[in-house]
Amino acid sequence: MKGYDPKTLGHNYRFFYFCGGHYGTIIMARPISITKDKILAAALDIVRKGGPDALTARSLSADLGCGANALFSSFGSIQGIRDAVKAEARRLYQLRVSAGFSLNPPFKGFGMAFLWFAVDEPQLFSLIMDASTPTNSFKDYIDTFVGFKEECLAAIGDSFGLQDSEAEQFYYQMILIALGLAQTCTLGGSTLSIPQASEMLGKSARAFLMVIRAGADDREKFIPISGGGPGGNVGSYALSQTLAGQNHLLQQLQTTPRYIQDSEWDELERVFRNSFNLTPQSLKATHPGLTKGDIRIYILSHLQFSVSDQATLLGISPSSVTKARQRLKAKLY
Repeated sequence: MKGYDPKTLGHNYRFFYFCGGHYGTIIMARPISITKDKILAAALDIVRKGGPDALTARSLSADLGCGANALFSSFGSIQGIRDAVKAEARRLYQLRVSAGFSLNPPFKGFGMAFLWFAVDEPQLFSLIMDASTPTNSFKDYIDTFVGFKEECLAAIGDSFGLQDSEAEQFYYQMILIALGLAQTCTLGGSTLSIPQASEMLGKSARAFLMVIRAGADDREKFIPISGGGPGGNVGSYALSQTLAGQNHLLQQLQTTPRYIQDSEWDELERVFRNSFNLTPQSLKATHPGLTKGDIRIYILSHLQFSVSDQATLLGISPSSVTKARQRLKAKLY
């Protein structure tokens, strides 16, 4: 090879050679530049299609058409690339979810943006919500992985007038529901649409607000004070209100109380089992002295029916319900 002409250098290198009395030219393509941005974009694409486990040095090298050395010169190792992908996924999550606060009301806008990101980017959502190390509590998990707590509390205060502990209680309860919906959609266990999710979030929010805003006297109609008898709490009341919107029989009985037919108790026991992870059999096992009547009072109380409604549902007088609740409390405690 005799030399090269620098003026001809462009997208290709031209090398001149002399052989057997003849000149010739070898044209060599300029090496493809594997930038850090290209590596990250390709890695994100692999995770989007196949999940975090699909991202390996081999799959990334094949996608980019380069060797592993080109990858590691920018990120050090495959773990470095995975860390960069997770950081980029969280940046995209924060960018898109924060836009929800521009909607009205802002807190619901946040919830909808949160759900939409999970539906639209299921693999990235799973990646950033995966706790590599266990957190100390559910609140710690939300604060660490969901984020936006301060922005949400401010939005709750502006939209609903809740402050301090009430705003925080409302925030965590609603994030719990949003997380459940998001995980269900992400794992492919539901074909829940965004409008359906919006309706469910709205119903849950109204139920929690109803309880939080109720005065002590009104709240006692639904939630007995500690030690005041069988019943629920803020969470179980809101849960029963949410379930009422999804279960025809429960909704019907809460709207227009009437006597419950024996054939309908199986359905109520199913709702009770799914809501509280309890069955008449498990109650009998822990409290052998309970009668069928006791268990029915227990179920209706946990589904947040008032004393007067329970009287109608069971076909007895309100005073009989009150006495039955007192006997049940003595057996349970």
